[in-house]
Amino acid sequence: MLVPAILYKKEIVKAMQEYFYTTDMLYETGNIANWTPNIVEQPSENQFQYAIVDKNKKLIGFLGYWVDWYVSKAYNFGLFSFDRGNILVGRDVFNKLEELVNILHRVEWRAVGGNPACRGYDNFIKKHNGKKHILKDAIRDQKGKYHDDIIYEIVK
Repeated sequence: MLVPAILYKKEIVKAMQEYFYTTDMLYETGNIANWTPNIVEQPSENQFQYAIVDKNKKLIGFLGYWVDWYVSKAYNFGLFSFDRGNILVGRDVFNKLEELVNILHRVEWRAVGGNPACRGYDNFIKKHNGKKHILKDAIRDQKGKYHDDIIYEIVK
């Protein structure tokens, strides 16, 4: 279930800090930087920040994105699962993406090659006749291994 992130601000920051210096953080940031979201007390009409919680209200993930209402697009997504393999995270995220695809002209997001979430993203864009653009070897991790930068887009 998606709830306002501000309700779980401390828990989200602490959970993300536990992933500093990991491949999971690379998948989130797209580079070797460590990051936690700036969860604001009162988001603007363009900023959306959610905690993903299970039926017991336990934090299992974070989802954030921006909407440009003039252009009619959602972009700059940030997704982090704190409970790997929990299907509730994927379900809530894809339900939100479905909602956005139905009300906006364009939905776009990026992923780092090798991220397990890419399988779900590939299926989602296929379902919505979207496109996948691959920038080959555009991201380098701390060990010197290169990863693709993948751009997903769905345009009505």
